[in-house]
Amino acid sequence: MTNLPHLTEDDVRAKVTEQSYDRGVDYYHAGTVESATLRGNRLFAAVQGSEWDPYQVGITFSETDFTASCTCPYDWGGYCKHVVAALLTVSDDDSPIPVAVKPPVADLLDGLDADELRALVRVLVEVAPSLLDTVDAFCSGEPT
Repeated sequence: MTNLPHLTEDDVRAKVTEQSYDRGVDYYHAGTVESATLRGNRLFAAVQGSEWDPYQVGITFSETDFTASCTCPYDWGGYCKHVVAALLTVSDDDSPIPVAVKPPVADLLDGLDADELRALVRVLVEVAPSLLDTVDAFCSGEPT
């Protein structure tokens, strides 16, 4: 998918509570979406929330649906207001935040050889030490 997905208000409302939708609209209009990047069928967005650092939103689109995740602690049914704000950024033709369209991660990695991949993993673990547990599990054959 190289074009932005077409979402209707009904598409978004079907997966969130009324309160999450209304608060997400408010967040969107308040300019809390700091960045949005579409890589293939996956949207990555940073949305400011109540914490100091922005929450990271990931949305995967299919032809007729989407699934989403957010790093916020929301757990009250459906998706959170940060997901709604990110979805509105994608669906609004007049969005103040441009959605960057970049190659999918798989395409980027396909161009690297084994030594480059190992170097990349080393850099990622240095930058984000929390990834070390994922690397350990992957290398041990454990489910991640």
